[in-house]
Amino acid sequence: MHHGLQQGADALISVMIVDDSMTVRHYLEQILQDEYRIRSCRDGVEALEAYGEERPEICVLDMNMPRMGGLEVIRHVRREFRDQDLFILVLTSEDSLEQKSEALHQGANDYLVKPFDTLELLARVRVAERQVRLTRSLRKAYGTIYREIEEIARLQRRLLPTASPHHPGITVQSLYLPSSQASGDYFDYFSLPDGGLRLVMADVSGHGAKAAFIMSMVRTMIRFSGTPGQSLAGLVELLNEQLLRFTGEDGDFVTLFIADIRPDLSSLEYINAGHVPGMVLRQGTAPEQLPANIPALGVFPCAGHPKTVELAGETVLFFFTDGCYEWEVGPGEIFGLERFLERAATFVARPDCVLDDLFSGLGCSSAPRLNDDVSALRVGLRGPGPR
Repeated sequence: MHHGLQQGADALISVMIVDDSMTVRHYLEQILQDEYRIRSCRDGVEALEAYGEERPEICVLDMNMPRMGGLEVIRHVRREFRDQDLFILVLTSEDSLEQKSEALHQGANDYLVKPFDTLELLARVRVAERQVRLTRSLRKAYGTIYREIEEIARLQRRLLPTASPHHPGITVQSLYLPSSQASGDYFDYFSLPDGGLRLVMADVSGHGAKAAFIMSMVRTMIRFSGTPGQSLAGLVELLNEQLLRFTGEDGDFVTLFIADIRPDLSSLEYINAGHVPGMVLRQGTAPEQLPANIPALGVFPCAGHPKTVELAGETVLFFFTDGCYEWEVGPGEIFGLERFLERAATFVARPDCVLDDLFSGLGCSSAPRLNDDVSALRVGLRGPGPR
């Protein structure tokens, strides 16, 4: 909850006094007005109106008032407005353990019984002030972090390809939906020196700045390491060696699907390192899955073992990350890989497929609530006919 009157850690703190007694309100105003910005209310209804207008930072709240009492005000602030930052100091003439417990349970921060000592009240308000200033400082720090992560995400998006490759027989569509500002997903495609095309789909464990950094490291190695046209096996082994060296001790790993399409579109060579299956969709035949054939990278030493798939005529290739299917259909029920593969195969095989409509193509009436980054590539091939 962002409070509208906060300008900085040293700005005057706003205090809302809520009490049905004019005498108490005036007394509290007298002792607080020199150090705080005051707004007074006669009951809970006025308090919620004032809260909506000003978003105070401290609330000195009476319990027993006409129209709406203190407990109801606390419930509204904590549950409906979802504000956990407002410091609520409860005042009441009823020294009841039950009422005190209920107020604290509903979300009050402190409790004082009338008649109260002026010095004790001031001391407790100053405790609240320290809490408010700490909250302001934390919010400022979080804002700085958020802006930095947002900048990382902006740079990430610029690293991803957007146009189809310059090959007359290949068209590529991509989908990229990061779950937070910075993503651990990475996809890429670029021409090889022999005129073929290299395709990449990767998923870094975790989220946020660390995953984004590892993703950038993976991209750099894929794009620029080794000699032009380096073999898939050599590239994957280099990636695994570097990830083991720099991230292995932290338990981070990368799943990777990487494939080279021959210039004449007659075949596909690929390595799947612990990634979800790729799909080959040929006209008139059942979908072919390309499952993992080596472990995820960064876990332990392993050799790359490419596999070859023959291609012919009109073919669609589909690659994706696990965020495409690991979202809840209902409480405790995940959409799941098996259902995704079945429905996605039908959707992406359509000539008029638009990958941005993936979730409606899966039968979703509205966009699902995603818990992970989502990336997908649909590669359409117009290759040679059967030989």
